[in-house]
Amino acid sequence: MSTFNLDMTTQQLLQVVADHHHKRIALSDGDRQELVALLKKRGQDELDYGQEMEIDSVRLVKRVTGAVGLYFS
Repeated sequence: MSTFNLDMTTQQLLQVVADHHHKRIALSDGDRQELVALLKKRGQDELDYGQEMEIDSVRLVKRVTGAVGLYFS
């Protein structure tokens, strides 16, 4: 069973990624890839150019060029 679903908010999805990054939860490689792709799609749709969203140590950034990235500290 997956630890995330499409009904979750972008903030909730970022929290799942942060929890995985800090090894609080485990995600399969397939789930992790699907989650990252979903977050990049959400970032493209929901963020304005130059805007970013940060949860814990994970940032979802939409550059002024339109490129969307997910960054971990």
